[in-house]
Amino acid sequence: MPMTPEAIDAFLAEPRMAHLATVDAEGRPRVRPVWYLWRDGALWITTRQRVRHTGRDLTTSPTVAVSIASEERPYRAVVVHGRPEVIPKDRDALSDVATRYGEAQGRAFVEEAMAQDDRVILRIVPDELISWDYGTTS
Repeated sequence: MPMTPEAIDAFLAEPRMAHLATVDAEGRPRVRPVWYLWRDGALWITTRQRVRHTGRDLTTSPTVAVSIASEERPYRAVVVHGRPEVIPKDRDALSDVATRYGEAQGRAFVEEAMAQDDRVILRIVPDELISWDYGTTS
C-alpha cells in the first residue's frame, strides 16, 4: 500500500541509509550507500564530483534513483527518481545532512568535507516518487 505524504515525510525524517544509483559512461549501473536529508520535498545528498564514481557518473548520465528502505517488519520504502541539481558545498547544509547520523561523527565529516575541493551537494526533487508500507492494508 502506498504511504500518505505525511507518512513519507515521517519515514524520511528517520536517519536511514539511502542507496544512490547512477549509470556510468558505459551504461553500467552503480549503487552507493549515502547519508541524506529530506527537506522541503527534496532529498539532499552529498558526494564528490571527481573522486567518487557516483559524482563522475552525473556528467554523462544526469538522472539518478535513490532507494530508502526500513530494515524492520513491516517493511516500508521510498524510491525517488530525478535529476539532481548540483549545489556547491555549504557548511550548514553539510551539517544538516551529516549530524542526523551522529553529532560527533557528523561534525568530523563536515570538517573533512569542507576541505575537499570537489565536494558538492545534490538536491533531488523527485520526478517520480514510489512508496510502500506493508503494514497498512487497503
